[in-house]
Amino acid sequence: MLYQIHFEEELPAQRLRQVLRDRYGIRPQDVYCGRIEDRPPGDPRPVVMCTPPRDGENFGWLLAGDRDLFEATGQDEWELATALAPVFGVRALVDDHSSHPDRWILVAADGSSGLVLTDEEGELRIRYALEPISGEPNLAVVPPVQWSGW
Repeated sequence: MLYQIHFEEELPAQRLRQVLRDRYGIRPQDVYCGRIEDRPPGDPRPVVMCTPPRDGENFGWLLAGDRDLFEATGQDEWELATALAPVFGVRALVDDHSSHPDRWILVAADGSSGLVLTDEEGELRIRYALEPISGEPNLAVVPPVQWSGW
């Protein structure tokens, strides 16, 4: 299992470490926050990595992990995103694991979620929701057409 949760805003490092320790027992030293290229080459592999966006990147704060993160939390990407988004008051995008590269699951700051479409250029900019999301009442909803197979 590979986690990639894209947050719209920064998850402050100290608070993230504290939340992960308190909720899931992940040791603070097993959470790396920062740019990948700044990580010392000999450091042990972290359980969680939280990296900042490139300039101008939407939903660019990336929380990543693998099997160790799953074992610590017992949650998949969506479950972990719905647990963390309300704690930090931020929105998150999680891949819906479909064959549609521009369809994602938006997790609102209140933890509610639903399918959204992002722009067609591969950027994580939300165009509209495919279903109502209670925590995003101002997000336009354009249900998929019946023949589309969604």
